[in-house]
Amino acid sequence: MSEDLTSSKEKQILQKQVLDEYTKLARNMDSLAKLLHEMVCSPSNNILDSLRELEKEIGLVHTLFKASVWAILADLETQETKT
Repeated sequence: MSEDLTSSKEKQILQKQVLDEYTKLARNMDSLAKLLHEMVCSPSNNILDSLRELEKEIGLVHTLFKASVWAILADLETQETKT
């Protein structure tokens, strides 16, 4: 009978520990959800600055690409007129 009581007390202690851990996990998940919501709703200036810089670089690459395509087409046209 005392083994049952000891076993029951141990189970209760373990159950309490598990519930405490779930409580901590729930709090952490709430904190994470709030932080993610803040990040989504108000992007930081660093991210915006990085995106602006990326936009400039993409614009430069696009311009260089168009110039390269134009140069290739111009070369092809020149070669066609020579033949």
